[in-house]
Amino acid sequence: MDRSGTTRNRKNKLLLLLLAVALAWSAAGCSDAPAAPPERGKLKVAYYSQEMFDDQYGDYFMAKFPELEVEVIATSDTMGPGKNPQKEMDKLLDEQKPDLIITGSWEYQRLAAGGKLYELDSFIKQDKFDIENMLPAAIDYLRAKGGGKLYGLAPQFSTSVLYYNKGLFDTYKVPYPKDGMTWDDLFELAGKFRGAKTGTDRIYGFHQPLMMFKFWLVRSMGQDMGLHVTDAKGRTVTIDTEAWQKVFSQITEAWKNGSIPVIAGKNNKGRWDKEDIDYADLFSQGRAAMTISGPWQINQLQQSGSKIDWQIVKPPSPDGTGSWQPNFSLNPIFAIGAGTEQADKAWKVIRYFNSAEAAKVESKTSNSLLTRSGFVKTVDGRSMEPFYQVKYDDTLGGGMDLNPNIPSRFYEEFVKKADEQIERIMTGKSTVRQALQQLQKEGQQVLDEAWLAEPPEPEAGGGAAK
Repeated sequence: MDRSGTTRNRKNKLLLLLLAVALAWSAAGCSDAPAAPPERGKLKVAYYSQEMFDDQYGDYFMAKFPELEVEVIATSDTMGPGKNPQKEMDKLLDEQKPDLIITGSWEYQRLAAGGKLYELDSFIKQDKFDIENMLPAAIDYLRAKGGGKLYGLAPQFSTSVLYYNKGLFDTYKVPYPKDGMTWDDLFELAGKFRGAKTGTDRIYGFHQPLMMFKFWLVRSMGQDMGLHVTDAKGRTVTIDTEAWQKVFSQITEAWKNGSIPVIAGKNNKGRWDKEDIDYADLFSQGRAAMTISGPWQINQLQQSGSKIDWQIVKPPSPDGTGSWQPNFSLNPIFAIGAGTEQADKAWKVIRYFNSAEAAKVESKTSNSLLTRSGFVKTVDGRSMEPFYQVKYDDTLGGGMDLNPNIPSRFYEEFVKKADEQIERIMTGKSTVRQALQQLQKEGQQVLDEAWLAEPPEPEAGGGAAK
């Protein structure tokens, strides 16, 4: 982590925040009846760690909420060898009863369904808080995962777009990618770079970095098409279908003909460090014409000193609309703990972090994608508008949210089985149909064993708090 960059951003944020506070005090001083100072108090905040809280939010609280003493309840303590993070998190929230919970997409739905969060709709209505000018996909997501109600608000989001190297397309006289492409269109474009080279280096039409397993790319594309590895209840594997056959066929054929490289990390450490990321990111190296990635890719291009002329468009989709991406996520999500007696204080904090004022500060100090409208940025002369054209459709499922009904150990074992069958396809030992029939059989066995070894938690019956 670049601590010097983080320090600079914190200083910039603090200066902007102090200026905003000074202007507010100045305006209050001109009033005949200055507002009474806010009531002092203590706020318990559930967040990953004290250090991360200080780094991310310390300046905000110092400038905007000096009357509040903050006690951080470290949620990192719920993780570790031999621990069940979900059970540990529920225990922590029940015992500590935090006033404010800062979480993300991976946890929000479970906490809302488990009655751990306080409904925000009444506060929003009471204060006439403007959610109409927040990214519709963000509000749709939060309501969908909250059973139709809002139990949190999120000032930032992430999603993916299609990046392309304009210079490579010009060199090889290939038409540029455009909005409204399908996956078939993408593979057709990628195929036009077959055999391309720069010196001794191969040039690929399309590349997805940070894929530790081959099946990760297959699953990512399948999710874009609304496909699932299991049924909604997590009881039956659903990989042996014509739709999945097409996905496996397209990707394995692209690997065979060289349109897409078969590259994972530089080694099999089981994690990604900077060396692995730099090695595997062929797009930033100028060796891949296209990639699908989030705002992370911009930071990677900047930090690597890449000189390529990159552009972005909406990502491909099954029907060409390119409006829904399965890796849409929200982080952070600010929520009120169900057990708090200080909901009003917690709401004031949530209201501020999701306000236009906070978005203005954030827009000047980071490349984050902001849910508050009016802050679409231009980065290195390129508009970020394609990121904001995302929509969220909960009926399609998939995405960053793993099926909560499936025992966690299933995914790890299933990915290994899938990679074995992909290797059989690549070496001609199995047809795609034969491989998926076998994966269906082996995968079901893995799923059944996972259920026996790790029975899921019973469904929460009380719903979220009011």
